[in-house]
Amino acid sequence: VESTRAESLPSSRHCSQTTGEDCVADKMRLSPLLVACIACLVALAVSSGDDDHDDHGHGDGEYEWGGIFEVPEDVYMWTAQKVEGDYVDPAMKMAILPAAQATAEVLASLEAEGAHALEQNCTEVHHGDVITPRMDACYQLHFDPELWQSLYKVDTSSTSAVAFFTEHVPTEFESTAHYLKDSAGEDVEPMAEVPVEEETSADWAGSMIGAVLVNLMTLVGVILAVPAVKRATDARAAVFQGCLYSFAAGALLACAFFLLLFEATHLIAEGWEEEVDVLWRWGMMCLLGFVLPPIFDGVVAFFDKSAQSAEAAPAAANDEGKEVVGGAAGLSALLPSGRSKARVIGAVLIGDFMHNLCDGFFIGAAFKGCGSSFGWGVAIATVLHELPQELADYAVLTGGEVGMSPAWALLANFLAGLSVVLGVIIINASEVSNSAVGLLLSFGGGTYLYIAAVECMARVVFSRLPAKSNLACLVSFFIGAILIGLILLDHEHCVEGGHAHGH
Repeated sequence: VESTRAESLPSSRHCSQTTGEDCVADKMRLSPLLVACIACLVALAVSSGDDDHDDHGHGDGEYEWGGIFEVPEDVYMWTAQKVEGDYVDPAMKMAILPAAQATAEVLASLEAEGAHALEQNCTEVHHGDVITPRMDACYQLHFDPELWQSLYKVDTSSTSAVAFFTEHVPTEFESTAHYLKDSAGEDVEPMAEVPVEEETSADWAGSMIGAVLVNLMTLVGVILAVPAVKRATDARAAVFQGCLYSFAAGALLACAFFLLLFEATHLIAEGWEEEVDVLWRWGMMCLLGFVLPPIFDGVVAFFDKSAQSAEAAPAAANDEGKEVVGGAAGLSALLPSGRSKARVIGAVLIGDFMHNLCDGFFIGAAFKGCGSSFGWGVAIATVLHELPQELADYAVLTGGEVGMSPAWALLANFLAGLSVVLGVIIINASEVSNSAVGLLLSFGGGTYLYIAAVECMARVVFSRLPAKSNLACLVSFFIGAILIGLILLDHEHCVEGGHAHGH
């Protein structure tokens, strides 16, 4: 059940396949994601769950939802709206009981009376009528089919708290407005609700399956071991890589804009009521997700003495007039050594571990905070952007700089990728508030923007491909974006309280 309604606001490090040394900084630049993700989780830790409501059948005396409210004013407005062009039901039974205090204990003590009241002959009330809290009284709200919303005044002048017991969850009748408002039009939230929601196994099942699918992408490099495929990709390597990176960029940008960034605003709003508090936290996390990878890359470069000496080495010209790296640094860059191999292997595998761990955080947060439809959107986007990344990893590990056998390269990639499962387990096993999930999703959105715009598309632009090849890359971009966009056809809108409402 929603607890607030806020106003809506309108990964992957990819390595160059030229040399193993070029790959090192790229592989390490996403490590700070782990620190920021854990900071989000530690900062705000309260529980959230996910449950989709589909069953609308109720017998006499049964209530689906109960909530208790403080009512210092004399009049409040109960609202029921059409959703997707119609009311969920044409009528709804309701019991409104006066209460001494708006506490969970008082609500629990009134549950039996609420169920008993719904068994009585119900008084019909229509749009514009007044409802008064009374014991042993049942009201049946009839919704006006000619109006897009039906309004009912609640007279609370004789009580300081009221308990509602309703035949349906009131958020089912919400489209653009909260179900209970005061005289100033502000949302009024319950101090306690029944039934108390319990965490379900659906979060674990969906998110774990998604994580396993992401990890299986670490084995995609095996297709490059097929001789026919290897000959084809080698013949048009630049076009092949360009299409892969364009495809990943389209999927990532669609996921960021269609899912992560927008939905994060609703979840963050649960932790803070003022719009400005929601906005600056949302924006800060988006920017942090975007800017931390290059900041960390600069820190690594500062402390990487070998990289600095290579950059400082003078360039000489060969007989054809082309610049080559000079001095001892040039020799070490061209001749692989045991230290160089270890550095490249470590960068590839540690980078994969950190990146996939954060992917697990994002997938787990999406399933746990927003439901299965939203979670699968994030999982599919992750799978799609892992495709070019894992192909690049395989090429680096089996290339001349490292020289791993295909079997060992696939095994090493697979083991490093298991961290995505670890990330999902950490999120699902932790008590994480919806506002923390929102912060994590906005952080992930910023990271996805960086990967798509800076890492993926930049490689396509600077490849200087012919016009026909550029067109193929553009088509690949739109295919990736459309695959994520198709999810919106059956999208469940992520709202406060960890629920999903179908649209």
